Amino acid sequence: MEIFKKYKIRNIFFISFFLFVTVLLVVIIYVTYHLSTRESINTTLKHQEEKLNLLSEDLSSELDNYHETSIGMSRQNAFQNLLRVSNQGNSQEDRRLRSSVNLDFSNITYSVPGLHSVSIYMEQPPSNGPHPVQYKPLSMLEEGWSKKLNNTSSGWLDEREIQLYFDFDTENVMSYGRNVYSARGDRQAVLVLNISTSYIEEWMQERSDHSRLILLDGETSVLSRTTSISIPEDTQEYLQETAVRFQEEQGFSNQASREGNHLVVSTAIPGTDWTFIEITPMEELTEGGREIAGWLTIIGTISIIVALLATLYLTKKFTNPIMYLTKVLNKYPLHDISGELPTDYKNEFGQLFQGYRQLIHRSELLYQSLIDKNRRQRKAEIKALQANINPHFLYNTLDQLNWRAIERGDDDMSRMMELLGKMLRIGLSKGESIITVQNELDYLRHYLELQKIKMEDTLSYEINEGEGMFRYLIPKLTLQPFVENSIIHGFPDSKDSFIQLNVMENEHDLVFELIDNGKGIQHMNTNTSHSDTGGYGIKNVNDRLHVYFGYLANVSLYSNDTGGTTVRITIPKITDKAFFEQSDVVHLERRKDRDVEGRDY
Repeated sequence: MEIFKKYKIRNIFFISFFLFVTVLLVVIIYVTYHLSTRESINTTLKHQEEKLNLLSEDLSSELDNYHETSIGMSRQNAFQNLLRVSNQGNSQEDRRLRSSVNLDFSNITYSVPGLHSVSIYMEQPPSNGPHPVQYKPLSMLEEGWSKKLNNTSSGWLDEREIQLYFDFDTENVMSYGRNVYSARGDRQAVLVLNISTSYIEEWMQERSDHSRLILLDGETSVLSRTTSISIPEDTQEYLQETAVRFQEEQGFSNQASREGNHLVVSTAIPGTDWTFIEITPMEELTEGGREIAGWLTIIGTISIIVALLATLYLTKKFTNPIMYLTKVLNKYPLHDISGELPTDYKNEFGQLFQGYRQLIHRSELLYQSLIDKNRRQRKAEIKALQANINPHFLYNTLDQLNWRAIERGDDDMSRMMELLGKMLRIGLSKGESIITVQNELDYLRHYLELQKIKMEDTLSYEINEGEGMFRYLIPKLTLQPFVENSIIHGFPDSKDSFIQLNVMENEHDLVFELIDNGKGIQHMNTNTSHSDTGGYGIKNVNDRLHVYFGYLANVSLYSNDTGGTTVRITIPKITDKAFFEQSDVVHLERRKDRDVEGRDY
């Protein structure tokens, strides 16, 4: 990365460690806060669900008492007779029965906890007195109550405000109504038990354990609560939907949700359309997580400060030797710095200083060898400049001989001089040992043309090459020794000599296939050391190919079934001369391991 190349190691190390510790601390605090908060919410949620279930069952049992009380009161003989007599107009019997009902119902009202009063809606109600039993005309029954009691024998009605029977004060009550039917099935009256709301509130306060409980009716109106916390609008909509669902299920169920900044747990009360809910502000649930996060922040801050001081100290200790080494090396080579490099380090820095001492020593030796080499090179350049005179002399001499042959009318000699000059130019190649395949083929054509004149047209040849051969490189004079070997050893007495050269390529290699119709390989001697036989030239080609390409090149010779010899030369496809500058053995072995896999040489 560029950052490690551009800035000082000391600064990079220090800043990187600071950022790492800071990010790690933030992640730990974040994860710890959220895990502790989630665990607190889950624990609270489970506890609240269990508590609300128990409260719901207790309240349901408490409300069942009013249900049973209403049944007993509706079946009382005096009450049944009062309803029957009031319709007959017997005033004396009516007064007696009314007094008995008032007494019995008053005793029940006083004995049942929370029962505030009893309201009786009938066709012809008697007058009311200073007692908890109140008579009202059936026509005064509220329309909403009629709908609720229309298809059921009893049910909980709305919360309302009634006047106390002994003074003019009012009190909030929750009413439970029961239809009273005649023997023919007609509704004679509606018995309404008024339960004091304050009693329900006291009952909830005793069991709330400082919880924020709210009791809602089927219309999501608040019947009772233990907290003054306001319900957000979105939470009210959620509670209304929950109450409707509880009414549709008509059974015991519960639901928990996070609405806004509050955790809301709601439970339906069996046998009613009421809903118990508990609202807990999220800030209370996350208080423990915030406290833990705060302590972690304090501890982490102290840890970062200590770690930064330790990092600063260690950074200096680790980078000071490097800084000193850089300072000393800036003096080299103007000054001898061997004595300035410390010798008391026994660790990796000691190895580093020792390595630089050895490097300086080798540099001095190398510098001296370069001076000697430069002196020898200057001498070689002078000799090379003198040697360049010879090729020009040969060109000029061949050119003069060519013109002399033309003047005398010796066309074959002129042609041979021309071909020899072209071969000489390609062969010299300005001192280059690597030429293009195209130049190598041109050299071969000139040589074959020269041999064709020499053999008085008893030699014919064919060169088949693909397009783009000018792109690929080959060591100079790779093909000519094999052609020369075929002419010398394959055609000593043949009058119809033929040589064919096919140049092919595959994905990785160039393949040169040289075919002749001579006597075959069994009559050839390719191991001779005499240069005039061609054997030395073939050995030279093998050695040069091995130097340049290692095991990536291959030369094979074999006799044809129809007579003659085939030579197959395989070399890599190379287009860059820089390849031939990397010809050391290790490089060649590495290229062999990389390229030979899956290829047969």
